[in-house]
Amino acid sequence: MSGVMNGFLGDWIGAIPVFAAPYLLATTGLIINERAGVMNLGAEGIMSMGAVASVIAMLSGLGLPLAILLGCVSALGMTILFALLTVVLRLEQVLSGLVIFAFGVGLSGVIGDSFANQPIKALGPIFPSLFAGLPRWLARLIDQDPLTYLAFILPFILWWVLERTELGLRLRSVGENAPAADAAGINVMGMRFGAVLVGGIVLGLAGAHLSLVGSQVWVSGMVSGRGWIAVALVTFARWNSIRAIGAAVLFGAVQAIIPLVLSSGAHVPIYLIQMLPYLATIAVLAASGLGRRRFSAQPEDLARPFLREERR
Repeated sequence: MSGVMNGFLGDWIGAIPVFAAPYLLATTGLIINERAGVMNLGAEGIMSMGAVASVIAMLSGLGLPLAILLGCVSALGMTILFALLTVVLRLEQVLSGLVIFAFGVGLSGVIGDSFANQPIKALGPIFPSLFAGLPRWLARLIDQDPLTYLAFILPFILWWVLERTELGLRLRSVGENAPAADAAGINVMGMRFGAVLVGGIVLGLAGAHLSLVGSQVWVSGMVSGRGWIAVALVTFARWNSIRAIGAAVLFGAVQAIIPLVLSSGAHVPIYLIQMLPYLATIAVLAASGLGRRRFSAQPEDLARPFLREERR
């Protein structure tokens, strides 16, 4: 058993947190958006901007803390544009999200073109020698970098804010029934604008994780559908950030097995292996659709622009 855990299985288990973290960060950011009633389909573009900005900062010699900060700032810039379109101008949220997706992916590709394929210093584990006495797979599992730790801490913080604080109650109310929240004196536009911005910052962290921890290099298209998968994971987690941990770990496990299988020399079609995350997404959407027949946790006013003059 020890030999098995120190081999393929141990390597797979130990790699899951790193592969799950971008999914979890992105899903957490989108839950913040959607619990306030704003559907953000631009996650892929926002994550791309966070990823490219972090790499550029590292290649410019600014260091890891500033690289993470600039990744968040660049994502915030894209998110402000999305918030202006959806919250202030009240444009259709699905179309606005698609615009942000295309704009972010395209802009990141243009900006990052001269920085592509240049390796950077990785964001390493916090305690590289603290767990040296543990089995290798267990040490690798729990000894993670700061962004991966943050990815697994944020969902608990978000759950507590949403379920146990007045701020969370206000945010949930504008997502469930914006006119009623407005009648109760809540600034609906302010709450939604703030929720979109905070969610965008978390999406920037997801992009920074991909470049600083995962690939350690910038390549155009490196987000590779993770933003879209996160949109599906929000539904699968039923808009609950703690449930999102399990969903992200599931996809992290699927993603983590791909490089191990490819490097093992097993005779498996490469395109079939690379399809696994998307096949898993289809399965998740199917499961979510079946669950919705019994109950739905979707915010009632999700993707519905708020006009103060409207009365239902």
